[in-house]
Amino acid sequence: MNTRILALAALAVFGILSIGHAEETKTPSPNSLKPAVSDLPFIISYWWGPPMQETTLERYKEIAEAGFNVAMPASTAGKTPPAENEAHNRKFLDLCKQVGIKGVIADSAMPYGDGDKMAAPKPEEIPAIQKSLDSIIAKYSTHPALLGYFVTDEPAVPAFARTGLITQYLLKKDPKHLPYTNILPNYAGGDGGQWSKPKYEGTVAKYIEEVNPTLMSWDHYRQMMGGGDESFYWQNLEVMRKLCTKAGIPYIQIIVSLKHMGYRECSEADLRWQVYTSLAFGSRGIMYFTYWDVKGLAWADAPAIITMDGKRDKKYDYVKKINARIAKLGPTLTKLVCTGAYCNAPLPPDGVPLSADAPVKKIDGGRIVVGCFHDAGDKRYIFPVNRTVNKIITAKLTLDETAESVSEVSQETGELLPPTPLTDGSLELKLQPGDGQLFLINKKK
Repeated sequence: MNTRILALAALAVFGILSIGHAEETKTPSPNSLKPAVSDLPFIISYWWGPPMQETTLERYKEIAEAGFNVAMPASTAGKTPPAENEAHNRKFLDLCKQVGIKGVIADSAMPYGDGDKMAAPKPEEIPAIQKSLDSIIAKYSTHPALLGYFVTDEPAVPAFARTGLITQYLLKKDPKHLPYTNILPNYAGGDGGQWSKPKYEGTVAKYIEEVNPTLMSWDHYRQMMGGGDESFYWQNLEVMRKLCTKAGIPYIQIIVSLKHMGYRECSEADLRWQVYTSLAFGSRGIMYFTYWDVKGLAWADAPAIITMDGKRDKKYDYVKKINARIAKLGPTLTKLVCTGAYCNAPLPPDGVPLSADAPVKKIDGGRIVVGCFHDAGDKRYIFPVNRTVNKIITAKLTLDETAESVSEVSQETGELLPPTPLTDGSLELKLQPGDGQLFLINKKK
């Protein structure tokens, strides 16, 4: 029995799948796309949190102060003996509650196997898997600070079936909490170390079909390789935007904040660029790699947001500033669907030029990407972002003939600012390196 058939059969045993023939669907038009229906917050989080011995009130106050609203587990939390693991997770969630954030726990009983060797479970394995998941749910599901359960990181294609079994069983038994898995980007894990565009798109589609996640998460760091390598970045964002939007699944990108393996030390503009370009494509928040230093991974004295000796690096202040601003955009962005993200010339690799369906008809003033959105009531929004990290630009966006003015969503309050009239149908705005602004388009009456 092949992996796909076995996965379907096992899901049916769980009682969470009705096997039938899927109908072919056409690519939806931008106007037919609807915002993903989700109770998930706009997530601001990180990878590689404080180590277990640093699970203290002071450390979690520090996390909240930096503007993070979701804490990910300590790096070794899921690898500790059961009693120690459970005690840590309860303390972790209690601290999250105290500082007003949510947490994702890693439990050592999670039956996700061993990395790339995760295989679709045999029918006789299912009762034990079910029992393990039931035990995890029983321990933590009633805690008010729980956002979800860490399932696994970067599963290979053969592991999708098991990941789907675990994900769907958790959702069946505890639909209020997130089964969290992060998948590989398009430049890692494929043939020769990277995926071709069609194969990566097919792999993501397969993941969505077999796992049916409530949140798609992936990491992408190559844009900060040396002097900057955007050769995979825009393609990855567009693949995720297209497939997740079609499936009605919210998605989030993990960006790099740690100098390692050839990725450069990030300036404030570098971080801002990664965050705002992600949001322009509809990312449901942002995650940083990493918050705490990773022993054996960072080069020389390269600090993370928190340094090897537990001190705040200068990036802590950068991130704190960025997080405070995007948190104000979150309540609006979670109600929108990204219908396209368009670049002007010179196009970056795999950048998408303006579409005839876009509310923006012309982009001038420098290298810019403009995310286009609408809400459930068909109000239209645009999110222009400066695609450079070293130059202030004055963007000029010519909107379609139905636009009368725009109202910015304030990154200080989250409220709509008074309308700004268009000049000859155009909006001009100054953007700092890597910065972006979100606007509601006000129609002519």
